[in-house]
Amino acid sequence: HLMTALAASNDPIAAPALAAAVELQRAYVAGGGGGGKWQTLSVGEDLVIGMYVGRPDNPGKLAHTRFESVDLRGLELEWADLSGCLCRGQDLAGARLSGCLMIDGDWGGSSFRGARLAQVDLSRSRLVGCDFRDADLTGTDFENADLTDADLRGARTDGTRFPGAKLGGAKR
Repeated sequence: HLMTALAASNDPIAAPALAAAVELQRAYVAGGGGGGKWQTLSVGEDLVIGMYVGRPDNPGKLAHTRFESVDLRGLELEWADLSGCLCRGQDLAGARLSGCLMIDGDWGGSSFRGARLAQVDLSRSRLVGCDFRDADLTGTDFENADLTDADLRGARTDGTRFPGAKLGGAKR
């Protein structure tokens, strides 16, 4: 289901707003805010929301954001809520997104080459044609995700879950 992604903002996030969100989240993680756990709750038939179980003041709420025209290479945004985001064809090479909630998003055609995606929940996300080469996917959840034609060669996949995932044409 990509109903959450369809609810994304009509306006893409501007670079200054993204930089401010990243700085808030960086300070939160540095202050001991990382390492919690995301819980998802169904609200109606097509809407799923995330709640962070850990310190309750997690500022990393960028759910339903459109990422266009901003440089995302090397993005450091760990333990953030990125559910329902639209981020098609973007370069997230080397990004540090460990612990993020990235459910129900459309990341199709994006590069996560060499990125840290350990303990990320990408359930029900569209990841068609994504490049995960050499990424850290340790403990990542791809439940019911569409990984058609994705490239997972060289990715670290210890404890990674793929129940119900579409893997047609994926390179492993």
